[in-house]
Amino acid sequence: SNSTGSLGNLMESFAQLESYDLLAIVEMLNPEMCGRNTPIFDGYRGQFFWHINGESCSDWLACYILEHGELHPGNSSKCKVLLSGTIKELSVPNFKIGAQFAIREGTKIIAIGKIIEVR
Repeated sequence: SNSTGSLGNLMESFAQLESYDLLAIVEMLNPEMCGRNTPIFDGYRGQFFWHINGESCSDWLACYILEHGELHPGNSSKCKVLLSGTIKELSVPNFKIGAQFAIREGTKIIAIGKIIEVR
């Protein structure tokens, strides 16, 4: 059996994925800018950092599907964002085309995204 492909088989590719919340252009920070040293892949679950209801420090659960399946530090890519739970109830009206968000690992920002479509 293929031990690496089990999650990938369950997950739709960027082109196939119809049910997502946001389409964004995501740029990964370089390691020199305190970003990651390694790429992220489809199904990545970094925190979606979004300002909501005047609270500036809100991390939300999200899953990211990348246009080419992976994204390397210093590069940018279209990305479909799947949000989970509370943020969808609280924030959907607040998502605007052109608005920016960060993707974080703990307190570390690893990528910046710009919304280009709201579903």
